[in-house]
Amino acid sequence: MKAVVGARIITVTGPEIPEGVIVIGDDGRIAEVGSVQQVRVPKDAEVIEAHGLIAAPGFVDAHSHIGVVPEGIEWEYADVNDFYSPVTPHMRAIDALDPYDPAFTHAVQGGVTTVYTGPGSANVIGGIGAVIKTWGRSPEDMVVIPEAALKMALGPKRPREYRSKMPYPTTRMGTVAVLRTWLRKAREFAEGRLKPDKLDEEEKAMLEVLVRVLRRELIAKIHLSTSPDEILAVLRLIREFGLRATIDHVFGGHLMADEIARSGVPVIYGPPMIARVAAFFRYVDDRTPAILYRKGVLVSVMTDHPVIPQKHLRTLAATAVKHGLSPNEALRLITINPAKAMGIDDRVGSIEPGKDADIVLSRGHPVKPSSRIEKVLVRGEVVFSSR
Repeated sequence: MKAVVGARIITVTGPEIPEGVIVIGDDGRIAEVGSVQQVRVPKDAEVIEAHGLIAAPGFVDAHSHIGVVPEGIEWEYADVNDFYSPVTPHMRAIDALDPYDPAFTHAVQGGVTTVYTGPGSANVIGGIGAVIKTWGRSPEDMVVIPEAALKMALGPKRPREYRSKMPYPTTRMGTVAVLRTWLRKAREFAEGRLKPDKLDEEEKAMLEVLVRVLRRELIAKIHLSTSPDEILAVLRLIREFGLRATIDHVFGGHLMADEIARSGVPVIYGPPMIARVAAFFRYVDDRTPAILYRKGVLVSVMTDHPVIPQKHLRTLAATAVKHGLSPNEALRLITINPAKAMGIDDRVGSIEPGKDADIVLSRGHPVKPSSRIEKVLVRGEVVFSSR
């Protein structure tokens, strides 16, 4: 048992506690949270002295490729995109996860404790990603949800990647048509109109994954990066099939803020601060997270690691402060909002009893770039200390 004592606690989902106590059980979960006057520190608890520090929830990144694209390695980058076929829903990122990726150490140092990591965006349907902790006593211990979301993708990569390899649609309307065809086929399979004995084993495996998406058991994680019209096309697809989905990157989202807000679909934006190195980045706008937040959209920011190193997630949240969000509102973009988007807000994203004791202790507000992270806890274990 441990107790974090004396910190100003930003719970995220409730009022701040100017000087508080967080009691952590032996199971690595938060047992009690309150002011120093309300909460009694157990006699047998290991005390973590935190006077003068701010306690915030561990940061959550809902779009990363950490562990699938290990730092310091070049040719293995292809591991994130398998060019076997443009439709590969049955592939799993967890089967390519390198738990010894140095980026995990750097992530913890930056306060990032939970991430979604998965396949890249070259394929129309790329495979299943996982939610993991950035620290664990074993690779198995890191995994929170081994199969969390199915990656789907629009955008300019799709035609380019396959044009020389196989017959393939070369337009955005063609890419949406591929998605719609496979989702319809999965619906026929689920309803028994497409008989399993008419399919080979691989096609059955592919359709079984897509049926889980139609049943809302898997999140449809949809990459959008080209233009506002792409956003509308995908929102139509989500409505048509009743998908539980997130839309990711969403450059140009500030131009479609009302439409996105009406849809109720969560947005994982970014990464902010990316260079406009291609035509489809022309709609990148650092104001977008703040604009969407003000419209009531459940918006988060991503690193898309290794595009932006995983450890810099909080710096990306800080850009939203420049455009009108308060520091506490910006903190939501990397805590409770991505946790809700990925369906893990019962475990992470805020400091509440019953949740994992993933805690960042910082000297200064955690989204201020000048603030220093002093300690990071994952499931109650101190996994980083600046001293």
